[in-house]
Amino acid sequence: MTISVDDFTMFCDRTIDAMVRSVSGLDDDTVNSHPDLDGANSPFVLITHALAAARFWTEHVVLGEPSDRDRASEFEASGTTAELVASCHAAKARLAERAPAIAQATSLQGEGVTRTPIPREWTVGAVLMHTYEELAQHLGHLEITVDLVSRPRA
Repeated sequence: MTISVDDFTMFCDRTIDAMVRSVSGLDDDTVNSHPDLDGANSPFVLITHALAAARFWTEHVVLGEPSDRDRASEFEASGTTAELVASCHAAKARLAERAPAIAQATSLQGEGVTRTPIPREWTVGAVLMHTYEELAQHLGHLEITVDLVSRPRA
């Protein structure tokens, strides 16, 4: 059995589309609201972080492209709902553009995998599965967060 890059991008696209659906009805204040929970992130932060992580893993770790990722700033990000939706569409386009190169990758070209240990050597396939894992995990966080920040305040 083989999972293709087309399979990978299809499920990443579906997950990013679900992120867009989750925030599309939010106004700019709500998309930047943090639930009343210690350490909780806003919808804007969650999507910003998830997209940055996906870009890091695919473009830097797999393809070896330079990374200027500032992970800490992802957790301070804010902006408009329209900007966030545009970021989602741009992330899907970048992934589609790089899919042919990812499909040709036979070994990892970048650094950074040691920050996330797994019980065996990282492969291109493992990085792609981890990338999807991060997107899906943050979609779940996002859906709960949107529910919390959208509910009427008592």
